[in-house]
Amino acid sequence: MKILCDVCEGAVAAVLCCADEAALCWGCDEKVHAANKLAGKHQRVPLLPTNSNSCSCSSSSSQTPTCDICQEKVGYFFCLEDRALLCRQCDVAVHTATPYLSSHGRFLITGMRVPLQHNYLTKDGNNNNHPLESRDGRFNCQ
Repeated sequence: MKILCDVCEGAVAAVLCCADEAALCWGCDEKVHAANKLAGKHQRVPLLPTNSNSCSCSSSSSQTPTCDICQEKVGYFFCLEDRALLCRQCDVAVHTATPYLSSHGRFLITGMRVPLQHNYLTKDGNNNNHPLESRDGRFNCQ
């Protein structure tokens, strides 16, 4: 599933800005985060292509989690209160049963992969340390 840029709404998002809670394409990321020194320090996480073969898993089911209830269909909805990943059919069945259940906080799981690392990818493919992080991985508080 591709995510579109929250700013231009036309290009595919390449990075997620944690501070702005926004998915941005490379062009908009450069414009937004070059606006001032503070914005340039925002933590951003690259969004990896969905066809990335970085996972050495052989089965597709390990890459796409299944519904916690039926255990058959792909789970696309996460319920905070139930702490459960649900397919659309089970989500509707559970969360339309009572007014209380319909008030649960639920979020769409996009299926985008992100790296688990301290380095942040730039448009040219180079890894750069977070602006507040030193080369040895410790944060500089000035």
